[in-house]
Amino acid sequence: MHRPRPLVALVALVVALATGACDLTPPLTAPQAPPNATGDGRPVALLVEPDAGRQAVLDLIASARSSLWMEMYLLTDAGAIAAIAGRAAAGCDVRVILEPAPYRADGANQTAYDQLVAAGVDVRWSLPRFTYTHAKAFTIDHTRLVDLTLNLTSAGLDGNREYAALDDDATDVAAAETIFTADALGAATVSPGGRLVSSPESSRPTLLALLGGARASLALETEELTDAAMVTALLDARARGVAVTLAWPGPAAGAGTPFTTLAAAGASVRAVAAPAIHGKVVVADGRTLYVGSVNLTPTSLDDNRELGLLLVEPQTAAEVGAIVAADAAGGVPPAP
Repeated sequence: MHRPRPLVALVALVVALATGACDLTPPLTAPQAPPNATGDGRPVALLVEPDAGRQAVLDLIASARSSLWMEMYLLTDAGAIAAIAGRAAAGCDVRVILEPAPYRADGANQTAYDQLVAAGVDVRWSLPRFTYTHAKAFTIDHTRLVDLTLNLTSAGLDGNREYAALDDDATDVAAAETIFTADALGAATVSPGGRLVSSPESSRPTLLALLGGARASLALETEELTDAAMVTALLDARARGVAVTLAWPGPAAGAGTPFTTLAAAGASVRAVAAPAIHGKVVVADGRTLYVGSVNLTPTSLDDNRELGLLLVEPQTAAEVGAIVAADAAGGVPPAP
């Protein structure tokens, strides 16, 4: 089935395929928005995987000219590790926070940690403030935030349904770097700014408000759905007559109560095997979009470090909604 591709083409307009040395200007000691930053909510460009291909993400990393700050749940792809190390070798201020014990993959990031240390990267294990540091995001040159649903793994780069938002709004970038700095130092929890949505600070109220405010349609892709309040919000939306489409990776057999309950309430719930659904997006009424790392689980909403963006961008939201619909059309309904 044909899937929409205009978002992929848009990336070519905003990604510099950089290969040169980094600017050796001293890095910012404390992230902050430029004096003229207004938080203008400028549109993001959205890269869609697997359509765009792995090189699109690696090119983003390589585009750094002065700094690359990253928070990453899983970093196991050799090409991604090499791209990050290459920016350090070129003189960039490269800082990486990694999760030390990913779920069912304890130690998976050790190779990346060792290689980045050897390359001169300021790499740190995340501190035990959160159940998991599940965020997947990086900033480039203190001017661009790349907010990902994908991990830097072979599956994330080469096969899954994933999204990457390229955000050049100064307020959003500064907010992300403020969180990064707090997480690196183990500082007290900070409040997100701009359009940034983070767990444990704001993911739950933001997503509940998004679901609760929908009047015509909701389109979601999520890896997991176990949070009772989120399920209730989706059921309430159906009771209001909202059309709900939800795609998840399955399996359809033995799907569990949340998926079968939603299907019984008239939602279009589909288990999608290919591409494997790992992206986390919510589109409300074809005009408002959440894209980020959060799963619809209590741990992800309340206990993890997660990062995402809430965007009021009708064109981008409608395009993501069309992708969700196309993915769901290729899936199968849940079975008890």
